[in-house]
Amino acid sequence: MSSYSAYKGTGFDQLDPFDSSDSNLWRKAEYLGRYLFAADFLRSRSIRLAADVSCGLGYGSIELATASEEVVGIDGSPEMIERAMAGCQEPNIRFNCLNLEEDDLCRHIREGSCGAAVSFETLEHLNDPGRAVDQFSRILMPEGFFICSVPNVISESGDDAGLPKNRSHKQWFNFPSLCRMVERRGMRVIYRLGQSRSRMLYRREQQLFNARRIRRRLSDETVMHSEEMIRWLSYVAAYPSVEDVDGSYSIIIIAQKQGSD
Repeated sequence: MSSYSAYKGTGFDQLDPFDSSDSNLWRKAEYLGRYLFAADFLRSRSIRLAADVSCGLGYGSIELATASEEVVGIDGSPEMIERAMAGCQEPNIRFNCLNLEEDDLCRHIREGSCGAAVSFETLEHLNDPGRAVDQFSRILMPEGFFICSVPNVISESGDDAGLPKNRSHKQWFNFPSLCRMVERRGMRVIYRLGQSRSRMLYRREQQLFNARRIRRRLSDETVMHSEEMIRWLSYVAAYPSVEDVDGSYSIIIIAQKQGSD
């Protein structure tokens, strides 16, 4: 899949940002950028256990493990879990396979034990996202953090019946609807963020390339797919920010579980 279909919704949601054979440069930068931000946010908050739900290949769990004493990665795909385990050498990470639609997170994570639950680009794939958010709230300790992202409805496109063209998406979200779902389950949204800078650069690059003002795109440069340059691009162009959040493909929130009285 070309990086220039990255925002058009093809149904491919698992990727490895460090896979140099994947030309999805801007999408890789955004996926990694979210995890870099989450790890940076949690680093000074003395997190003992963090959950990475929908961990995919586990690259995000590895980032979170630099900010938490222990990380548990959860994914519904046995293949993804197997590959994550094979690619992870960190002793403070464990992986488990669990279907959010059918299973209970508390089978693998003790209720009230997590300082953070991280789940990026997950809720839009679920028939009952509220059930998943309820589970995230249950595993969080009081004052624990829920960090998540979902595509913004204004960035999505529908078919003739008004359903998402991306057939893997079951839900559409805007900021108010996401906040309501989270806050009904005992959490308070404290930050809204976005990645508008990377989307703006992607669009501008595409415009210039189509107009033949430039002959090559960043994704055409082999060096840009190295781990060093993917990290650089993620930090410089795709790091979540509170600036111009409406220009972002995804809505990113940080919510905090309310403490017991």
